[in-house]
Amino acid sequence: MKKAARLVAVVGVLAIIAAACGGDDGGGATGATGTGASGATGETGAIPTGGTVHLAAVGDVSSAFDPQKEYYQLSFEYFKCCLLRTLYSTNGFPVDEGGSDLLPDIAAGDPEVSDDGLTWTFTLKTGVYYAPPLDSIQVTAQDIIRAMEREADPKASAGGYSFYYSAIEGFDDFGAGDADSISGLSAPDDQTLVVKVTAPTGDLGWRFAMPAAAPIPPNPDDPSARLGVAEGHTKDFGRFLVATGPYMFEGADQMDFSVPAKDQQPAAGYIPGRQIVLVRNPSWDPATDELRPAYADRLEATIGGNENDLYNKVETGDLDYVLDAVPPADVLQKYATDPDLQGFMTTYPQNAVSYMSMNLAVAPFDDIHVRKAVNLAIDKAGGRQLAGGPLTGTNAGHIFPNGLLNNLLVDYNPYATPDDGGSTELAMAEMAQSKYDTDGDGVCDDPSCKDILAITSTTAPAPQAAQLWADNLKPLGITLDVKELQTTTMYAKCYTLTERIPLCLAVGWIQDYPDAYTFGPPLFGSESLYPACCNYSALGATADQLTEWGYGITSVPSVDDKLAACAATPVGDARTQCWADLDKYLMEEVVPWAPRSFTNINEIYSANIVNHSFDEFGGMTALDHLAVAPAS
Repeated sequence: MKKAARLVAVVGVLAIIAAACGGDDGGGATGATGTGASGATGETGAIPTGGTVHLAAVGDVSSAFDPQKEYYQLSFEYFKCCLLRTLYSTNGFPVDEGGSDLLPDIAAGDPEVSDDGLTWTFTLKTGVYYAPPLDSIQVTAQDIIRAMEREADPKASAGGYSFYYSAIEGFDDFGAGDADSISGLSAPDDQTLVVKVTAPTGDLGWRFAMPAAAPIPPNPDDPSARLGVAEGHTKDFGRFLVATGPYMFEGADQMDFSVPAKDQQPAAGYIPGRQIVLVRNPSWDPATDELRPAYADRLEATIGGNENDLYNKVETGDLDYVLDAVPPADVLQKYATDPDLQGFMTTYPQNAVSYMSMNLAVAPFDDIHVRKAVNLAIDKAGGRQLAGGPLTGTNAGHIFPNGLLNNLLVDYNPYATPDDGGSTELAMAEMAQSKYDTDGDGVCDDPSCKDILAITSTTAPAPQAAQLWADNLKPLGITLDVKELQTTTMYAKCYTLTERIPLCLAVGWIQDYPDAYTFGPPLFGSESLYPACCNYSALGATADQLTEWGYGITSVPSVDDKLAACAATPVGDARTQCWADLDKYLMEEVVPWAPRSFTNINEIYSANIVNHSFDEFGGMTALDHLAVAPAS
């Protein structure tokens, strides 16, 4: 998997969740558990339908809603909730309400998988139609192949996540121009899609739940157009989307695909940098879609503004929800303490982790006892306070977020310390077993422990957290030379293993979909070593690679075999257990990290909102679950 593109998503998500895939919480945010899972009224009573939800976004969607290249949390939610249906999807609820269960969407049921795991056969539902102006066209298997061919095109998918589909036989060859088709994709008939993979890929269903795999309709006015209505729209396809979900861009019904692409006018409902307006798709049939309630008739979002101003408008009811901003600390404090406002804020755990990464090919971190000592020394509770307190997350005792492991390791913490404050005594006892503590007094006496380069972000409170970690490690004889860098530069240096950075203090990761595969290979696999991204610990590097990159240490652990075993296991209990076992192995036998926090997301709604839910897939509010009170 080539993960370099993920760094783009990392930077975008930073602004939303303060710590996650490449995001930086400054150090170990910890705190609350989720509340309000089913919203203000719950989803068991009568929930009103109709009306308009008024939304706002501080920034624009970075690639203009192009499903083949968009790799951004907010656009994932727009696609999933509202605009695009895929073979499989989720129900828009948190994990404890089945939100991480992979469910049929366009697919009629579970796939048929060959005994060797290499051939998957999907049967599509009948009666799923595109939105106007193509409302007479039914979705077929060939439309999904069309989407995959566009995803394979490096120009159409630039900045996206085509690496997830490299498992399909012939996908990369087609993208490189070395084949006329993707050999692993075929449609024996309109309702049957056959996918052949090069190795067992247990989560293939999840990959076909991502927006890039949403069907692209043919162009009825140009049957020869291989990419259908996307033909000629390499850079701006998002503005010409033909929806399959319950909503469509306002004005999409006026699009005319009979004229050349350069003369086509986009839907008026999305004006980059200004507004997003979604209206009901009259072709959407809820009888074919059990996953999206789509309560509101209309979703209107303005783009641009100041977070404080926007949250003031939410409090007054002029806005209902802010899409892409972390509520400022004073706003969180106000909603957390004011009894009149507490009912309008919910806190949910995200499938995201922040951590300190250690480079196992740099002394003294080639010694597992040093790495364990670091885990025992750091003050996670202090990091939480610096990051904003209990609302921002929970202390992490292991690597994969609990939502990805069905809570199998919720009580697992091999480096527990009193009140998560770190323990100098326990850390020194571990350091005493290290080869870098020659006299066994718990203090490193090797020069490699002095002035260790440790990089962090310039974004507050990262510098303050870095000082906390430095103070925690000093009694062990470890002193840090902390360098503060812009966040993008920090990440670039962390995954560029030729830089030989010993410690990356403030890094993090968030899921792409609710499966631990989106954490395993990209963070610990040899396929994600430099020049790919984002295996910062050098796990799996060969002696030749380490020598080429200028390291004196030429042997590091590898977990490639364990990653491959989990990746091949079909989705289900056995797969979840495999990832949980790998998590424990990493924490006890490898120790590449000091995990700090599993982050939370705090959502604030206006009093107009009478129903809401947290979407485990999108990692934010499920927009199709928002319901507004009827006009009085």
